[in-house]
Amino acid sequence: MKRIYVFFISCLLWGSASGLLLCQEETPPEVQQDTIDSIQRVYGLRLGVDLAKPIRTFIDDSYSGVEITADFRFRKRIFLAAELGTESNTLEFPTLTVSSSGNYIKAGFNYNFYSNWYGERNLIYAGVRLAHSIFDQTLDSFTINSQDFLFGADNRTEAINFDGLSATWLEVQIGLQFEVVHSVFLGINFQIQNRLFESAPDGFQNVYIPGFGEPTDGSDFSIGFGYTVSYLIPVLNK
Repeated sequence: MKRIYVFFISCLLWGSASGLLLCQEETPPEVQQDTIDSIQRVYGLRLGVDLAKPIRTFIDDSYSGVEITADFRFRKRIFLAAELGTESNTLEFPTLTVSSSGNYIKAGFNYNFYSNWYGERNLIYAGVRLAHSIFDQTLDSFTINSQDFLFGADNRTEAINFDGLSATWLEVQIGLQFEVVHSVFLGINFQIQNRLFESAPDGFQNVYIPGFGEPTDGSDFSIGFGYTVSYLIPVLNK
Protein backbone atom coordinates (compact mmCIF):
# COMPACT_ATOMS: atom_id res chain seq x y z
CA MET A 1 0.00 0.00 0.00
CA LYS A 2 2.86 2.33 0.85
CA ARG A 3 4.38 1.64 -2.55
CA ILE A 4 1.16 2.77 -4.23
CA TYR A 5 1.17 6.06 -2.27
CA VAL A 6 4.82 6.64 -3.12
CA PHE A 7 4.05 5.97 -6.83
CA PHE A 8 1.17 8.48 -6.90
CA ILE A 9 3.20 11.10 -5.04
CA SER A 10 6.13 10.63 -7.47
CA CYS A 11 3.76 11.07 -10.44
CA LEU A 12 2.37 14.28 -8.97
CA LEU A 13 5.82 15.70 -8.30
CA TRP A 14 7.03 14.76 -11.81
CA GLY A 15 3.97 16.39 -13.40
CA SER A 16 4.41 19.57 -11.39
CA ALA A 17 8.08 19.82 -12.33
CA SER A 18 7.29 19.19 -16.01
CA GLY A 19 4.64 21.93 -15.95
CA LEU A 20 7.08 24.40 -14.48
CA LEU A 21 9.67 23.59 -17.15
CA LEU A 22 7.10 24.04 -19.93
CA CYS A 23 6.03 27.38 -18.54
CA GLN A 24 9.61 28.54 -18.44
CA GLU A 25 10.22 27.44 -22.04
CA GLU A 26 7.08 29.19 -23.32
CA THR A 27 7.96 32.49 -21.66
CA PRO A 28 9.30 34.77 -24.46
CA PRO A 29 12.78 36.17 -23.90
CA GLU A 30 13.08 39.80 -22.88
CA VAL A 31 13.47 42.04 -25.94
CA GLN A 32 16.48 44.29 -25.64
CA GLN A 33 16.23 47.81 -26.98
CA ASP A 34 18.64 48.76 -29.76
CA THR A 35 20.95 51.44 -28.43
CA ILE A 36 22.33 52.41 -31.88
CA ASP A 37 20.89 55.67 -33.18
CA SER A 38 19.37 55.56 -36.64
CA ILE A 39 21.12 57.52 -39.39
CA GLN A 40 19.51 60.92 -39.89
CA ARG A 41 19.70 62.84 -43.15
CA VAL A 42 19.42 66.61 -42.98
CA TYR A 43 16.92 68.19 -45.38
CA GLY A 44 17.47 71.93 -45.52
CA LEU A 45 17.99 75.07 -47.57
CA ARG A 46 21.59 75.84 -48.56
CA LEU A 47 22.18 79.51 -49.41
CA GLY A 48 25.41 80.93 -50.79
CA VAL A 49 27.20 83.29 -53.15
CA ASP A 50 29.47 82.79 -56.16
CA LEU A 51 32.87 84.15 -55.07
CA ALA A 52 34.16 84.44 -58.65
CA LYS A 53 31.95 87.43 -59.47
CA PRO A 54 32.86 89.67 -56.47
CA ILE A 55 36.54 88.86 -57.04
CA ARG A 56 36.25 89.83 -60.71
CA THR A 57 34.35 92.97 -59.73
CA PHE A 58 37.24 93.95 -57.46
CA ILE A 59 40.01 93.42 -60.03
CA ASP A 60 38.19 94.42 -63.26
CA ASP A 61 36.94 98.02 -63.50
CA SER A 62 34.78 97.22 -66.53
CA TYR A 63 32.81 94.45 -64.78
CA SER A 64 30.45 94.15 -61.82
CA GLY A 65 28.29 91.21 -60.78
CA VAL A 66 26.85 89.12 -57.98
CA GLU A 67 25.14 85.72 -57.89
CA ILE A 68 23.14 84.06 -55.10
CA THR A 69 22.98 80.27 -55.11
CA ALA A 70 20.43 77.99 -53.42
CA ASP A 71 19.58 74.32 -53.24
CA PHE A 72 17.15 72.18 -51.25
CA ARG A 73 17.40 68.44 -50.65
CA PHE A 74 14.32 66.90 -52.26
CA ARG A 75 15.26 63.22 -52.17
CA LYS A 76 18.22 61.23 -50.80
CA ARG A 77 20.40 62.17 -53.80
CA ILE A 78 18.30 64.82 -55.60
CA PHE A 79 18.58 68.54 -54.81
CA LEU A 80 16.41 71.28 -56.28
CA ALA A 81 18.78 74.09 -57.27
CA ALA A 82 18.68 77.68 -58.52
CA GLU A 83 20.91 80.70 -59.11
CA LEU A 84 19.85 84.35 -59.24
CA GLY A 85 22.25 87.04 -60.40
CA THR A 86 22.98 90.37 -62.00
CA GLU A 87 25.89 91.43 -64.22
CA SER A 88 27.20 94.52 -65.95
CA ASN A 89 30.13 94.35 -68.38
CA THR A 90 31.84 96.66 -70.84
CA LEU A 91 33.80 95.13 -73.71
CA GLU A 92 36.24 97.03 -75.88
CA PHE A 93 37.08 95.92 -79.42
CA PRO A 94 39.34 97.60 -82.03
CA THR A 95 36.41 99.34 -83.72
CA LEU A 96 33.67 99.50 -81.04
CA THR A 97 32.86 99.56 -77.32
CA VAL A 98 29.73 97.81 -76.00
CA SER A 99 28.17 97.73 -72.53
CA SER A 100 25.67 95.13 -71.35
CA SER A 101 23.76 94.89 -68.06
CA GLY A 102 20.87 92.80 -66.79
CA ASN A 103 19.55 90.06 -64.53
CA TYR A 104 19.22 86.30 -64.90
CA ILE A 105 17.78 83.24 -63.17
CA LYS A 106 18.65 79.55 -63.43
CA ALA A 107 16.49 76.73 -62.06
CA GLY A 108 16.82 72.95 -62.13
CA PHE A 109 18.24 70.11 -60.05
CA ASN A 110 21.47 68.40 -58.97
CA TYR A 111 22.10 64.67 -58.54
CA ASN A 112 24.68 63.70 -55.93
CA PHE A 113 26.90 60.78 -56.99
CA TYR A 114 28.92 60.73 -53.76
CA SER A 115 28.03 58.15 -51.07
CA ASN A 116 28.77 59.95 -47.81
CA TRP A 117 30.18 58.23 -44.75
CA TYR A 118 28.16 58.54 -41.57
CA GLY A 119 28.05 62.21 -40.58
CA GLU A 120 29.26 63.55 -43.96
CA ARG A 121 27.18 65.90 -46.15
CA ASN A 122 29.44 66.40 -49.16
CA LEU A 123 28.40 66.49 -52.83
CA ILE A 124 29.97 65.40 -56.09
CA TYR A 125 27.17 66.22 -58.49
CA ALA A 126 25.91 66.80 -61.98
CA GLY A 127 22.94 69.04 -62.64
CA VAL A 128 20.75 70.64 -65.28
CA ARG A 129 19.41 74.21 -65.38
CA LEU A 130 16.99 76.11 -67.58
CA ALA A 131 18.17 79.73 -67.57
CA HIS A 132 16.72 83.05 -68.72
CA SER A 133 18.27 86.51 -68.88
CA ILE A 134 16.73 89.96 -69.44
CA PHE A 135 19.23 92.70 -70.28
CA ASP A 136 20.03 95.97 -72.04
CA GLN A 137 22.89 96.64 -74.40
CA THR A 138 24.53 99.96 -75.30
CA LEU A 139 26.79 100.68 -78.24
CA ASP A 140 28.99 103.27 -76.53
CA SER A 141 31.23 104.11 -79.46
CA PHE A 142 32.23 102.72 -82.82
CA THR A 143 34.49 103.51 -85.76
CA ILE A 144 33.48 103.45 -89.42
CA ASN A 145 36.43 102.54 -91.59
CA SER A 146 36.79 104.87 -94.54
CA GLN A 147 38.82 104.69 -97.71
CA ASP A 148 39.10 108.48 -97.69
CA PHE A 149 42.74 109.16 -96.81
CA LEU A 150 41.99 112.86 -96.40
CA PHE A 151 39.48 112.59 -93.55
CA GLY A 152 40.45 109.19 -92.13
CA ALA A 153 38.23 106.94 -90.03
CA ASP A 154 34.83 108.16 -88.83
CA ASN A 155 34.64 107.83 -85.02
CA ARG A 156 31.13 107.94 -83.50
CA THR A 157 30.76 108.43 -79.73
CA GLU A 158 27.01 108.93 -79.45
CA ALA A 159 25.62 106.00 -77.44
CA ILE A 160 22.94 103.81 -79.03
CA ASN A 161 20.74 101.89 -76.57
CA PHE A 162 19.03 98.55 -77.16
CA ASP A 163 16.53 97.78 -74.39
CA GLY A 164 14.40 94.77 -73.49
CA LEU A 165 16.69 92.05 -74.87
CA SER A 166 16.46 88.47 -73.62
CA ALA A 167 18.07 85.06 -73.97
CA THR A 168 17.21 81.52 -72.87
CA TRP A 169 19.65 78.64 -72.58
CA LEU A 170 20.10 75.13 -71.21
CA GLU A 171 22.97 74.58 -68.80
CA VAL A 172 24.72 71.41 -67.64
CA GLN A 173 26.67 71.85 -64.42
CA ILE A 174 29.28 69.57 -62.84
CA GLY A 175 30.62 70.42 -59.41
CA LEU A 176 31.83 69.64 -55.90
CA GLN A 177 30.64 70.90 -52.51
CA PHE A 178 32.48 69.98 -49.32
CA GLU A 179 31.66 70.88 -45.72
CA VAL A 180 34.71 72.66 -44.28
CA VAL A 181 33.18 73.54 -40.89
CA HIS A 182 29.76 72.75 -39.46
CA SER A 183 27.09 73.72 -42.06
CA VAL A 184 29.57 75.82 -44.12
CA PHE A 185 30.40 74.50 -47.60
CA LEU A 186 32.96 75.47 -50.24
CA GLY A 187 32.28 74.49 -53.83
CA ILE A 188 33.50 74.68 -57.38
CA ASN A 189 31.50 74.05 -60.56
CA PHE A 190 32.00 73.89 -64.30
CA GLN A 191 29.21 74.95 -66.70
CA ILE A 192 28.42 74.02 -70.30
CA GLN A 193 25.69 76.24 -71.81
CA ASN A 194 23.65 75.94 -75.00
CA ARG A 195 21.59 78.89 -76.27
CA LEU A 196 18.01 78.00 -77.14
CA PHE A 197 16.62 81.45 -77.92
CA GLU A 198 17.73 85.09 -77.95
CA SER A 199 16.43 88.45 -79.12
CA ALA A 200 19.15 90.55 -80.75
CA PRO A 201 19.18 94.25 -81.75
CA ASP A 202 18.26 95.09 -85.35
CA GLY A 203 21.40 95.21 -87.47
CA PHE A 204 23.57 94.22 -84.50
CA GLN A 205 24.26 91.22 -82.24
CA ASN A 206 24.42 90.46 -78.54
CA VAL A 207 28.02 90.94 -77.43
CA TYR A 208 27.54 89.87 -73.79
CA ILE A 209 24.59 88.07 -72.16
CA PRO A 210 24.45 88.31 -68.33
CA GLY A 211 24.65 84.83 -66.84
CA PHE A 212 25.70 83.29 -70.15
CA GLY A 213 28.80 85.23 -71.15
CA GLU A 214 30.10 86.15 -74.58
CA PRO A 215 28.32 84.37 -77.45
CA THR A 216 30.67 82.70 -79.90
CA ASP A 217 30.23 83.36 -83.62
CA GLY A 218 28.95 80.27 -85.38
CA SER A 219 28.19 78.39 -82.15
CA ASP A 220 25.41 78.39 -79.56
CA PHE A 221 27.66 76.95 -76.84
CA SER A 222 29.52 78.65 -74.04
CA ILE A 223 31.42 77.55 -70.95
CA GLY A 224 31.77 79.00 -67.47
CA PHE A 225 32.79 78.22 -63.90
CA GLY A 226 32.10 79.34 -60.35
CA TYR A 227 33.45 79.19 -56.80
CA THR A 228 30.84 79.15 -54.06
CA VAL A 229 30.61 79.47 -50.30
CA SER A 230 27.27 78.49 -48.75
CA TYR A 231 25.53 77.80 -45.44
CA LEU A 232 23.08 74.99 -44.76
CA ILE A 233 19.91 75.96 -42.87
CA PRO A 234 18.40 72.70 -41.48
CA VAL A 235 14.65 72.31 -42.00
CA LEU A 236 13.97 68.69 -41.00
CA ASN A 237 15.70 65.35 -40.43
CA LYS A 238 14.73 62.03 -41.99
